[in-house]
Amino acid sequence: MDHIYSFSETAIVDGTLCMLGCFSLVTWSVILLKAGEIAWHRYRNHKLLQRLSGAVSLETLDAIDNHPENPLAVQAGRVLTVGRQTYARAQSLPHDRQTQHAAWHELIERALRQQIQKEKALLDSGLGWLASIGSTSPFIGLFGTVWGIMHALKDIGAQGTASLEVVAGPIGEALIATALGIAVAIPAVIAYNFFLRQNRQVLASLEHIATDFLRSCIENDLSQPSHQPQEI
Repeated sequence: MDHIYSFSETAIVDGTLCMLGCFSLVTWSVILLKAGEIAWHRYRNHKLLQRLSGAVSLETLDAIDNHPENPLAVQAGRVLTVGRQTYARAQSLPHDRQTQHAAWHELIERALRQQIQKEKALLDSGLGWLASIGSTSPFIGLFGTVWGIMHALKDIGAQGTASLEVVAGPIGEALIATALGIAVAIPAVIAYNFFLRQNRQVLASLEHIATDFLRSCIENDLSQPSHQPQEI
């Protein structure tokens, strides 16, 4: 019976270490995937802005719409595509309804913001794992350490001696769980804060692109001659 009880306590500490090892694997997997994703999106968005010559307008978008590499199939391109589709619906209306520019401009702005929120959700995918692992790993490691120390103290009590040789070994092994928990949490927290800053920069650039597109739509509508109803 004592053998089974001792095995269960040892198994709990070993299970804690295995859990922290799995957390570390998940952390580095998310870090590598998010780093590659951010690098890829940055490259594609940069290529798109190069083709737009730094200015987002209806003319430049029409010029690259049929490009064989589909440069609009990126974050910035998807935002612009949603805005263009909404603006195209406004342009397809009869002339007497096209004069309601303010309402359509508001709809375009709402469509752009909704797409930006979708892109934000895609950017934030996986960060929840990093936040959870970074906040819970130290406590899981501490739990393994406390459990290991309890097991070590029981063994010391059974032996009836508390010399340094008897105490140092078991307690030192128990502290490994806390050290491993901190080692897992540190890269998770650093990566979470880093990717959060990167996502904010990407979202800020998407906001600027959406604002430029909306400005181009407003300028295009203002430059068109107004259609006055004919008097009978």
